[in-house]
Amino acid sequence: MNTATLKMHGIREINRVQNDVDAIVEEIEINGYVVVESGYDEEKLAQLRTKIDAIYQTQITELGGEQNLKAINDANVARHLLAYDDEFLDLATHPVVDAVVSKLLGEFYVLMSQNALINMPSNDHYQTTWHRDLNYQHFVSSRPLAISILYCIDPFSEETGGTYILSGTHKIEKFPSEGFINKFQKVVAAPAGSIILFDAMLFHRAGSNSSNIIRRAVNHIFTAPFILQQISFPKMLGDRFNDNPRLRKMLGYESQIPDNVTAWRTSKLDKLKP
Repeated sequence: MNTATLKMHGIREINRVQNDVDAIVEEIEINGYVVVESGYDEEKLAQLRTKIDAIYQTQITELGGEQNLKAINDANVARHLLAYDDEFLDLATHPVVDAVVSKLLGEFYVLMSQNALINMPSNDHYQTTWHRDLNYQHFVSSRPLAISILYCIDPFSEETGGTYILSGTHKIEKFPSEGFINKFQKVVAAPAGSIILFDAMLFHRAGSNSSNIIRRAVNHIFTAPFILQQISFPKMLGDRFNDNPRLRKMLGYESQIPDNVTAWRTSKLDKLKP
């Protein structure tokens, strides 16, 4: 940042932006969100759409029918996709995502969840209700506890049910008043292939899809390692990525709760081995 062109007085501290990652981090820290390009072309997006729909159909079968998903208010959500298809590991390990999350959470962060949200035309999704991705939490911290990474697999707009946000609300404890929401809510318009990165404590919701297309997204919630995963990736994946030092941390192999005292101590002894 060239501060020589800025007129100011009484300021001793300035945020220094040295590169694109710094600029993305600054927007998340101040506004709560930012939109960037993934670099995925239409061929890649078409593959992801097909795979999301296929995994969702597999999960319907696993639970004995979509009526069971509807009964627990979990219809049109495909969960933990990378456990079903390695293609979704690419999304979780995208270099821009890794650089930004590392900057905000530190080198040791964990993928708490990876879920595809399937917003059908003229069919409200439960995500249309306001929420934080760390549900039920009414406190704020000086540094982020979790970062959400939302891939727009289809176009995001007011018509397709794109994500609405309340900018800056990652810094407040209470949910704002209805008047504030009506005045300041805004839909994040983003073309297919975009990534919306935001502080997981930012209040947001999906819009209603009034278009004639399905609007798919894949959300990732990366957290500090002391926050439990929604569903255990290590138990779903077995030893598939246990020998990869980077993925061991990110997928939660090194932040599982030991079964007993001996297991806890043994894990520490294992780290001492050459």
